[in-house]
Amino acid sequence: MSHTAQELRKIYPELEERRQLLRLLAIREFMVDSILPTRYRVPPKLTDPIALTPEGEEYCRRLVRGSFKWPEVRLACFLAFTHHEMLVDHKNTNLAGLISALNEELTAGKILHPFIWGRELYDRASEVFQHEPAILDEKQTTTLLNGMPRGVWQSFDLVTGPLGILFSQGVRGLGPVVDVPLYHCGKRSCRTVHRTNLATTESQIHKTRTKLRESLEKDHDRAHAFAEFFIEIDNEFCDYYGDQQSLGDIPLLGECFSVEDLNSVMLAALSGKHSPLRSALTDNGIEVKNPQDFIDDLDKASKIQALMLIHSKDLTDCIDGCIHRNKIKIPPHEIRRPKILDISTGYYNLTTECSKYGIRAMPRDSSLAVVRLSRLIASIYEVSNPEARRDLAWRLRRIEGKSVEEKLDRFVRDEEPSEVLRQLVLVGPVPFSVAAEKCGVTASIEIDRLEDSELLNILLWKLGFDPEEKDEAFGPLRQNLEVFAQASSTVTNYSEQERYEIRRESSPLFSSIEAALDATLAFAAWSLTYDHWSAQSRFTYHHADAREQMAQILNGSKGNRPSMPGETVIYDSQGRNTLFPLISGFSRLREYLSQVLTSAEQYRRPDNDVPLHAKSAALTPFAFNHTLPFLDLGPESQQQIITLLSDITRILSTGGVSDVRNKLQHSRDDFPTREELSDFLSAIGKFLEIAEESGLCPVIFQPAGNYRDASGRSSFRFTDYRNREYVAYRPSGIGSPGMPGLQTEQFIVPLAKLGSSEEVLRFSIGTESTYNSIWEGWPKYWVSAERKSDLMRPRDDTAQAS
Repeated sequence: MSHTAQELRKIYPELEERRQLLRLLAIREFMVDSILPTRYRVPPKLTDPIALTPEGEEYCRRLVRGSFKWPEVRLACFLAFTHHEMLVDHKNTNLAGLISALNEELTAGKILHPFIWGRELYDRASEVFQHEPAILDEKQTTTLLNGMPRGVWQSFDLVTGPLGILFSQGVRGLGPVVDVPLYHCGKRSCRTVHRTNLATTESQIHKTRTKLRESLEKDHDRAHAFAEFFIEIDNEFCDYYGDQQSLGDIPLLGECFSVEDLNSVMLAALSGKHSPLRSALTDNGIEVKNPQDFIDDLDKASKIQALMLIHSKDLTDCIDGCIHRNKIKIPPHEIRRPKILDISTGYYNLTTECSKYGIRAMPRDSSLAVVRLSRLIASIYEVSNPEARRDLAWRLRRIEGKSVEEKLDRFVRDEEPSEVLRQLVLVGPVPFSVAAEKCGVTASIEIDRLEDSELLNILLWKLGFDPEEKDEAFGPLRQNLEVFAQASSTVTNYSEQERYEIRRESSPLFSSIEAALDATLAFAAWSLTYDHWSAQSRFTYHHADAREQMAQILNGSKGNRPSMPGETVIYDSQGRNTLFPLISGFSRLREYLSQVLTSAEQYRRPDNDVPLHAKSAALTPFAFNHTLPFLDLGPESQQQIITLLSDITRILSTGGVSDVRNKLQHSRDDFPTREELSDFLSAIGKFLEIAEESGLCPVIFQPAGNYRDASGRSSFRFTDYRNREYVAYRPSGIGSPGMPGLQTEQFIVPLAKLGSSEEVLRFSIGTESTYNSIWEGWPKYWVSAERKSDLMRPRDDTAQAS
């Protein structure tokens, strides 16, 4: 007879019985989604622990009478598990014996799972295959997996991996797959990591399962609601409808942390006699005497499996603790996300990401951050409690509304999230402690040692908002300039004391001037002349890379050829450039750009580097038809940039910046006059305005909101550290340019408009960290096979022999 999910809930009401069912289903999942070798035979040890129901036994007898072997038949019934009724007797099946038998098969390599938490399999594919591994046969699958770690997977509370099949303290739905993300195709415009199905042999067990399925479907029209029931009870165990934990913390471990980072997390998880990881290992019969020795004996896959033995909350706490104690160093502006398996899970499609403020689970709908904030405030101020209600009413006394509830709703809806937290959370230890617990802030951080701004940003980050990080760009230069202007404005007769004061303030000023000129010249040269489209880290700014590009361009430009001996200026790629070459560098860059305009065809992008849509998609034309982005700008933008670069050198030269520096820094008798100081200050001020307004210097813009009308037209607003605004409009008039998304912080060059569109050059903020080191040389592009029937061939003799 057929059952509904509601009826099955009544048939299987006990918690432990449901737990047993889900564990057996986990074992089934480890078996079904696996790779079997040629001529695999099911050993009796794998079927002896299995008990079947009368229905299951009956189908076994039928298949055996049809010449199928007993071990394959019993295993086929277990893998089917249910149909119109249960086929497996879950109460009498020996779970421990089944786990032990399966573990022996996995350990012996007779049943395989791929290890995918990291780039190891991706890199392995690029080593052994010459063409895109879109389709693999059994031999190629074996070649790919040879020497790779044992796959690490978790279904319900069972975790399989190099340490064996172990029990976890937490529940996760990360069952094994054989359809794995493995390669980037040969199209440079495509950034998708394509999946490949790993082939498994057509063994006797597959044939038996097919015959069993045919028999069941012949006898019964359709399957019952067991699948729906199992999903429902699994969701209850794993908090499917929660919004705080995501399964993405596992790919985060594999893809975003170095070996040293993983070691730090494991040490934190093993710290203390009753630490979560030590307890989990002890429960599985693994004793840890010396944590460091234990960690040193594990490979990456084993470390990830060990960490999967603890609750996600405990894992997050350990990682956050390492970040806050600087054991894991994450620089400002860096957000670590998995590049291969950025999976989303749960009802809210949660993904996991990590910054210097810790780990957070982000829902696909970012507006749920506001709902989280409302829930947080409600948990701190229980309006049903008279005392809490009076406290909240006092804090919201200037907000319009007929009731406390209405005032609170308006305050959270209309006010900036940071201001809500300042006024209602960062007002005392009790509200903050409640907020920290609700937001998942680890208790190991030293709250007393952190500034309010840091605590605020931790809460903003955990809730799903952007932290308040105003990168000041030339803020230090502006401050030093103001201090110097005040010191020089008090000069009356240039006494020794007055000269001393001015010289003292000039040292930090000229240091910040050189830094600003260096950053502007390098960014301008890099942004306008580097082939961002073909770069591995596409449209991502690293200052060191920009300096190298600047030095290469300027040292080879015609404008740097001497008319007289000794006039050549050599630009240093490490940043050791003095004031004169930095000032003259802008005019040299202008001359270089003017010259390439006359020979644009030699910078035309090769056909094999142009995306397929570039020639046909007339509505959304390709923006980067040249390897020098300056050549893809509109004529008006090109002329404005050339003029501004010339203006910068002229302004700084006529303003006497170098002369004033020489007179102040070298204790010369010819101290600058009041007029010279005034011209100098004016020149620096004009330079700042030109550089920042044009975007020729690296100024970070933060997202400040977006709007979409009924016709699909959108606008995305950004502001910089001085609250200057830039608005990006969609549609922009070009195809997808590969630049950063419009809801992340970035560098924007408003003056650099692409072609006749409204799109401008924009860049992600590059950082230097272990995360970047992990992904060096990625992505790897393949040579596309001419026909689908073309088979991959191993690249080396070792791979061929295997």
